[in-house]
Amino acid sequence: MSYASDARRELAAEAPGEPCCARAELAAALLFSGGISFQGVGRYSLQILSPDAFVVRHYFLLVKRLFGVSCQIRTLRTTQLKGLTRYQLVIPQEHAADVLAQCDLLDREALFGIRATPSEDALNYACCKRAFLRGAFLLVGAVSNPEKGYHLEFAAPNAPLAEIVIKSLNYFEISAKKACRKAKFVVYLKGGEQIADALALLGAKNAMMALENVRVKKDVGNRINRQINCDERNMQRQLENAEAQIEDILLIEREMGLGKLPRSLREIARVREEHPDSPLSALGEFLDPPLGKSGVNSRLRRLRSIAEKLRSGEDLDV
Repeated sequence: MSYASDARRELAAEAPGEPCCARAELAAALLFSGGISFQGVGRYSLQILSPDAFVVRHYFLLVKRLFGVSCQIRTLRTTQLKGLTRYQLVIPQEHAADVLAQCDLLDREALFGIRATPSEDALNYACCKRAFLRGAFLLVGAVSNPEKGYHLEFAAPNAPLAEIVIKSLNYFEISAKKACRKAKFVVYLKGGEQIADALALLGAKNAMMALENVRVKKDVGNRINRQINCDERNMQRQLENAEAQIEDILLIEREMGLGKLPRSLREIARVREEHPDSPLSALGEFLDPPLGKSGVNSRLRRLRSIAEKLRSGEDLDV
C-alpha cells in the first residue's frame, strides 16, 4: 500500500459531520470525477469512478445516509483502463436530479443546467470548504512518499475547479500553485510544512504524523551532516595552518637558525614541530608555563612575520 493510498483510506474512513459538509463533499466527488452526464431535459446520470474500492464504499454510505438511496457498485476492467480495476458507484437515475439539487449543482442558466463549480452558498462555511477539499483529494488527489520528496496535488478537470481548490486552500492560509499538465489543471503544494498542514486540514492525521516523523529525521540528519562537514572543514583548516606554520619554522631554522629567536618563539617553534596535528589550544598545554590559545596564536603570527621577511629579503629585527 502506497503512502498516498494510505492517506486516502484514512480520509475515506471519516464520515462528514453535518449534512452541509456531506453535500459539499459529494459535490466535489461528482465534479472532479466528471461523473455528471446530461440525459435530456431534467434527466441526469450520476456516477463516481475510482481505482480505490474504499473510496467508492465511502460514497455509497454517504449517499445512503444523506438521501436514503441505495446505489449500485460495479467493477470495471477494460483495455481502455490499461487493464487496471476501477470501481464505479452509480446513483439511480430517478434520484439523480434530487441529488444534484441538494448539492446545489443545478442552475438553469448553466450549460445543460449543471454548474461547473459549486455555488458560493455551498461553500459558505469553513467545515464545508474542508469537506469539499477532502472530496477532491479522494477522487483526484495524490501525495508523494515523504521519504522521497514533498509533493501534494489535486488534478482538476478544468481551470474553474482548480481555482476553487486554490481559494479554499488559501482560506486556510495554505498557499498553492497551479500548472497545466496533460489537459489537467494541477493544483500543487511543495514543502513539508505546507503539505503537513494540508493533510491535517483534510483529516489525514496519521499521514500527517508520518510525514512529520520523516521531516524530523531528515532535519536531524541534515544538522548532523552540516556539523560533520563543518568539523571536517575546520580540521582541514587546522591541518593546512599547521603545515604552513611548520614550513615557516623550517625556513627560519634553515636561513638563520632557531637559536637567534627569543626564548618564547623558540619554545613555540619546538612544540609545533613536535605536535604537528595538535590544535592551538592543545599546543599551549605543552609550554611551561602553559599558554592560552590567543597567546599561542600570537607567537605563531610572529614566526609567520619573520618567515615572510626572510622570503622577501627584508631586514629582521628579532
